[in-house]
Amino acid sequence: MPVTRIAHVCLNVQDLDRSIQWYKKLGFKEVFHFTRKGQPFGVYLQIASDSYIELFENPDMGQPINTGIVHFCLETESLETLMAEYDEAGIAYTPKKLGCDQTWQIWLKDPDGNAFEIHQYTLNSAQKKGGMTVEADW
Repeated sequence: MPVTRIAHVCLNVQDLDRSIQWYKKLGFKEVFHFTRKGQPFGVYLQIASDSYIELFENPDMGQPINTGIVHFCLETESLETLMAEYDEAGIAYTPKKLGCDQTWQIWLKDPDGNAFEIHQYTLNSAQKKGGMTVEADW
């Protein structure tokens, strides 16, 4: 059976409650918590239908460690709408830019410095057109 999607991305965070509140500002919903000896140490947050972020608390972690994962990316149908919601919620993000793949994008960092992208496909997005070489602009 083929893989159908990424089910979740897992992040370590220093303060679980702080991170839950921050991600909830993005509109993510708590689905369930992990506990050890009755104490919460992790959470599943729903991004969209069958898409999740999993957070585990690690108070001693410091800055994110390079594990080979560079970033994750979420998709939206309207960056303008999303940016307006983030402005209202006080969420910082980079200016909107058209990437070299012809897809609109913004970048955010969570309270622990985990960077991620949110993008909106265009009719010219390389992901939709395929069959071409894209010259990187970074």
